[in-house]
Amino acid sequence: MSVLSGVAIAAALLLAWPADPWRRLRRRAPAQPAGARLRLVPLVVVGVAAGVVVGWVVDSIRGVVLSLALGVAVAVGVWTVAHARQARRRDQVRDQVARGCSELAALLRAGHSPDRALRLVADGVPVFAEPAAHAAVGGDLIDALQRVAERPGCHGLAGLAGAWRIAERTGASMTAFLDAVATDLAAERDLRRTVDTELAAPRLTGRLLGLLPLVGLGLGYVVGGDPIGYLIGSPPGLACLGVGIGLAAVGLVWTERLADRAGELR
Repeated sequence: MSVLSGVAIAAALLLAWPADPWRRLRRRAPAQPAGARLRLVPLVVVGVAAGVVVGWVVDSIRGVVLSLALGVAVAVGVWTVAHARQARRRDQVRDQVARGCSELAALLRAGHSPDRALRLVADGVPVFAEPAAHAAVGGDLIDALQRVAERPGCHGLAGLAGAWRIAERTGASMTAFLDAVATDLAAERDLRRTVDTELAAPRLTGRLLGLLPLVGLGLGYVVGGDPIGYLIGSPPGLACLGVGIGLAAVGLVWTERLADRAGELR
């Protein structure tokens, strides 16, 4: 049971851990190619299933309940951290798109040709690198922009593709179109930051509510009880443990999803 308590505390710390240390660690670690990343959901499902099988072999029904409860707690902790990282990554990509469009418009006003301006922007803004490389070998830049725009956080490139198409078909200057696109993206970025700030409190509240069962266990020992012994030592306790972990996990995921839907701008 000491192992179970240790892992539960580790999962709690994982949920409450601030973002900056994780960001520093990611900066030091080498980037992995997208194709080498394992899909999170199948990996978690296989891990939980393996834990349930081991629990059944070790301690029958009680082992299954303990393994399942522990697996759900760890899985939700991992999902929460991965979900937050994906959200930060999308925000970074949106900022890159807005900054790249602004720089592209500035370079065009300075007299650079569209192709050269795109290459210069791609040198400093990674999200523009693939369309610029595609155009450099004679590919269709508009198709490349639209393809990249389908990725998370890159939808602003669809406006750039539209402006580029209009400029090619009509011969009009792209500067005015790009200024409008850059202004819209900057306004959307500021609005999104404001919304994310407002939603930070509900997200934190949901995570703290997910940790309250651990506080309840500590209070049980303070008043002289043995809550862990009851939870793992009797059928009603095992039922309470399973239902409690399940409800806490569902509540945490539900809160995150509600915050995501409230933060959608389009």
